[in-house]
Amino acid sequence: MELQRSEHLPEDPDRDDTMFSKDLLVTRKRRPYITPVFIHPEETGLAEKIIKIYEKGKTKGEIDEQTLKLETYANFRVVRGLSELMRRRTTFEQSFSAEPYKVRTYLYEKGYIINQKERADLLLRASNEFGIPVEDIESSFWADREDYQIISSIDEPSGLDLVRYYNLSLAQTLLFDAISLEVSTSGNYQEIFRTIKYLGLMYEIQSDASDLITMRVTGPASLFKKTRKYGTSLAKLLPKIMKAPFWKIKAQIETEVAGEPRIYIFELSDSKKELFPDVINEKEEHFDSTVEENFVKRFSSVRKDWVIKREPTVLKAGPSVMIPDFSLERRGKRCYIEIVGFWTPEYLKKKTEKVKALNQEIILCVSKELQCTKRDFQKKGIDVIFYDKEVPLKPVLERIRKMESEQVEEEKKELSNVEITLTGDIVSLEDVAQMYHVGLDSVKKALEENEEGVVVGDKFVKNFVLEEIEKRLEGLEDMRLSSVKNVLHEYNLDEKVLRKVGFDIEWKTLDAKNAVVRKRESAK
Repeated sequence: MELQRSEHLPEDPDRDDTMFSKDLLVTRKRRPYITPVFIHPEETGLAEKIIKIYEKGKTKGEIDEQTLKLETYANFRVVRGLSELMRRRTTFEQSFSAEPYKVRTYLYEKGYIINQKERADLLLRASNEFGIPVEDIESSFWADREDYQIISSIDEPSGLDLVRYYNLSLAQTLLFDAISLEVSTSGNYQEIFRTIKYLGLMYEIQSDASDLITMRVTGPASLFKKTRKYGTSLAKLLPKIMKAPFWKIKAQIETEVAGEPRIYIFELSDSKKELFPDVINEKEEHFDSTVEENFVKRFSSVRKDWVIKREPTVLKAGPSVMIPDFSLERRGKRCYIEIVGFWTPEYLKKKTEKVKALNQEIILCVSKELQCTKRDFQKKGIDVIFYDKEVPLKPVLERIRKMESEQVEEEKKELSNVEITLTGDIVSLEDVAQMYHVGLDSVKKALEENEEGVVVGDKFVKNFVLEEIEKRLEGLEDMRLSSVKNVLHEYNLDEKVLRKVGFDIEWKTLDAKNAVVRKRESAK
């Protein structure tokens, strides 16, 4: 019977799948700049040789042996780096027919052997003892040691992909020793900012007159004591930055030259994007608190016509900026929401100053646990909602209903300045709304006084069609609702049109089969 145990690298939970240890970092220094020595995307030869070494059935020892043959004084860090990335894509298994520890114990207890015959005899006795062939005794002897683990599966990349992930690893590893990281970007704010907050990085954020946002993230080398975990977190931010349409980073890197600490500058921008992977693996979305997560789920379930977005944009707040937790959006209308949770007094003071400096309307959902009142946030355009365990939906829904009413009036006014094209005898108002980029309610309001016809549900019915329907109903002998519906279905209309042509439904019971349609007295 063959026993197997699996092992998949990496084993370090703090290390990203693409980051290196610092001993694999290859850089070029030219004062005042430091730059990783990237591999050009067209130079995939070495990467392809590394990939070929990783074949199912090989042991770790065989891989290391073959990899070592590719190393030279000039390239050994590159070879080891590429091999490290491949190893993280590889699953190894311990494969043996008998427990290695038991096999070794049995053989060692038999004492020394001095020739091949004694060795063969001992292996034969072990074979009989464990009930497996002699060759399996030999293969099981060291099978639990790392060098003897066997490749069981590989997530094999192309040579180009391996090169690009190698380049990303170099850039991330260099950031381990960053004193600060300055990021300029024209997009992907929410993902970048969410990652900054999730990773617990310290930051300052500013905007200028253009669409560019500049963030300054404090690096691990500027802390009183460097920590590997903080350096890793800073490096994890880089892939999120690279997803923006435009990005540029500038980092101050602390390194040693001749045993003395030196500060160098590392710069990189989207002009070099061909060096890096096109797709960075996404992580599961994380919320800052259960309050936020709960709010998103509850709101999305009751108002599917409004889109809720995480950290949607950057708002100017005087000399600084603010990224709200959420926005609620529908057809160009937007409502910002900030959930004020369990903050320190100092952070709360800074937050209130930012909120008061905003030029945008915002809903603040403030925890009752905080020592603050509505006066602390008092300013036109700011709605304050206090919550206990969860954000109440009612005041939020009331706020967006008010916005919906305002939007209907605005769109109605816009439509009053244009001649609405009504093609056909019965017009779908949904089609009209899409044509003029407004809401359905706005179209209904705008057509209320149209003399060509009337609004019936989500349709506009011309007057001559109404007259035709009225005459046909007046000529019907069977006025049961079911018979009347048959006539209305010919026009793709329902019973809502009946009141428009002077008829009412008379319900004798709750059963629709017993309902009849009668001409209204005032309409005769």
